Amino acid sequence: MKRTINAILFLAFFSGIPFSAGRCQNPQIPDWNPGVAESLYRGGDYSAAISAYEEVLQQGWVSGEIYYNLGNCYYKLGQYGRAILYYERARKFLGSDPDLQLNLKLANLRIYDRIEPLPRIFIIRVLEAVGELLTVRRWALIVIISEWVVLISLILLHIVRRPRWRRPLVGGLVFASVLFILSGSFFLQQKIHLDRLVEGVVLAQKVEVRSAPESGSTELFALHEGVKMRILRQVSGWAEIKLADGKRGWMPQSAFEII
Repeated sequence: MKRTINAILFLAFFSGIPFSAGRCQNPQIPDWNPGVAESLYRGGDYSAAISAYEEVLQQGWVSGEIYYNLGNCYYKLGQYGRAILYYERARKFLGSDPDLQLNLKLANLRIYDRIEPLPRIFIIRVLEAVGELLTVRRWALIVIISEWVVLISLILLHIVRRPRWRRPLVGGLVFASVLFILSGSFFLQQKIHLDRLVEGVVLAQKVEVRSAPESGSTELFALHEGVKMRILRQVSGWAEIKLADGKRGWMPQSAFEII
């Protein structure tokens, strides 16, 4: 009995996992009607549609759908760097949405540079791929649902005495417990990854990457619009960056935007 109560208290304590990622809306802003921007997009006025969507963002309404639509507008205008930037921002909300992944792939095929990532251990690639199937918000939702299934199963097992009813309860408890552990692991993996990782997309047509945060330092290599990189640190208008292939260097902060 004591162990059951302790388990219930433990689960109740951890039921407050926050939804730190997902749609963020200022409660003082009325519901947004996407009809105007979507009408402009369907009419082929992509520049006006961009202005409409960005006005909504400036008012405080943020969602994956808005970022995705902005990416589509910039893609139609041939501004592939900004298209990739907004598709990448949309990924934080929409995860591995198939339409988003397809458009992002098409946009990446349009850019000049081809960055081949370093080889990684197979099991790590698999775990990362599974974790990226859902957003942090959706993993958190699965954690909370499975947690409450475990909690309810424990309570019912304490109340129900008939073996006929206890067997499915035990099965449900085991399944929910495994799901709770796995989803919790992927939630933490994605949460820590997003909190620590800072990435950007090159928006300049061409930028020289240098050995130090100085315009007179040695040029290591050049990058073109649309390349995504990791931002390691930022110092006095310069940023140290790292590419997927392991190359590192410094570039002006004005040459890119943070995802």
